[in-house]
Amino acid sequence: MTSVREPVRRFDHQHEHPHAHGGLSGESYAHVQGGATVLDIGGDVGALVATMDDDTIGTELHLRSEDRPLRGVHTGVWRRGSGPEAVTAAVFAELVAGSYWVLNEAGDATQRVKIRGGALASIDLRKKGPIR
Repeated sequence: MTSVREPVRRFDHQHEHPHAHGGLSGESYAHVQGGATVLDIGGDVGALVATMDDDTIGTELHLRSEDRPLRGVHTGVWRRGSGPEAVTAAVFAELVAGSYWVLNEAGDATQRVKIRGGALASIDLRKKGPIR
């Protein structure tokens, strides 16, 4: 995985659920806590699984498209699976094919990921490397 830097461009998103716009915040919807995931992929739609550190559970991960017009999307970070195979992850179950920037807590673009239609992409955003 290659980390790519780009000049900072911010994307202000508009949506109905409450959270601070200065960075990631806790998700407030108890019904969305990492249950089974269904991916809606095919044609020009792909998906992304971002593996995260455990201390990010209950926060949100934000992406911004590289294509014009800029599109922002976010999803919750939850513990997924059970037992020793469980991981902390953000799952974007339906993304239009193209390049996206992962945004850090300040809203800065930090890493680029390519989404291909009909495919599942993955990115490891853990600070300490894979859990063994």
